Amino acid sequence: MFYDCIVVGTGPAGSTAAKILSQCGYKVLIIDSKAFPRDKLCGGCVSAKIIDYIPNIGDLSEKMAFKAILSYKKIACLSIESTEPFAYFVDRKMFDTYLLDSAIQNGCKFENEKLIALSYDNTMIEVYTNKNHYKSKYLIGADGANSTVRKILHIKPKFTIKTLQGKSNTLIDYVNIDIGFGKINYYWFFPQNQVCGIASPKKNINKLFSKHYKTNDVFDVKGYFIPIAFSKNNLGKSNILLVGDAACLADPFSLEGIYNAIYSAHLATASILSFPKNPYEAYVCLASKILEDNKYSYYISKIVSKFPYIAFSNLSKGNEGVLVDYLKGSKSSKELFWLLLKKFI
Repeated sequence: MFYDCIVVGTGPAGSTAAKILSQCGYKVLIIDSKAFPRDKLCGGCVSAKIIDYIPNIGDLSEKMAFKAILSYKKIACLSIESTEPFAYFVDRKMFDTYLLDSAIQNGCKFENEKLIALSYDNTMIEVYTNKNHYKSKYLIGADGANSTVRKILHIKPKFTIKTLQGKSNTLIDYVNIDIGFGKINYYWFFPQNQVCGIASPKKNINKLFSKHYKTNDVFDVKGYFIPIAFSKNNLGKSNILLVGDAACLADPFSLEGIYNAIYSAHLATASILSFPKNPYEAYVCLASKILEDNKYSYYISKIVSKFPYIAFSNLSKGNEGVLVDYLKGSKSSKELFWLLLKKFI
């Protein structure tokens, strides 16, 4: 069976891409190994700039963040407040189902199938699943952090961040980010479902998690990893484009993945629609802003990891507004990086 485009993965990136191409008259198939609706382990935090692509995000979110507390080793605290939300918190089971339903309503076909193998050249892609064999002109790999499409293309992330996430009985109405604990990215506490967690490139973070949080107060602890890269080589090959976590596009500092997933889906589909003969090269050009932002976010993460108190001190000296603007998306990672670097110049 032939399709103009096959999308592998029905997360935010995949469903967004499938919807856009279907709206433009493309015959689109989207496949996923999971039946929907399905649970998805994720903090569910989406930066406010997502409103550019999902204007009704307020209706889809369970919580909105107007306040954040950045702390240093649970002691020194910087309180940040805004009259407008700088982040939204979604339940991924509901959010992802909403996006998939929207794609299907616009003409996309969904099949609950697992990708097994691919064969491809510049003119045709053959897709083998556990149930069927398909052919298509284009393929979009949106199958997440453990992407099968990425592995088939022999593309690897620059590095991975391990996370542990649990739920707490402690009630808060703000975002808490805690830094200063060695080479750990940060600890977090989100108001949505009272989710708390740890993110670190270290391999064994279980003890660190238990030490930081009261073990009798945290339950349902689960782990996952986030692949990180900021190279054009991670965006795909030929007529196969990778988006979201499949392309390792989560922000290396905040580790938010949903915004870049949806943003990259818009860029990938624009590349197919506008440059059908060479979408990969077009996608590389269009995605250069994401890659640059992620590069500077990586630099920020290194500063915060190696010099946490200096970074915290720099942000505390009347720069709260800059941090709010960064969280909202009106300030870039590059601008925040140079702000943090001033202490060292």
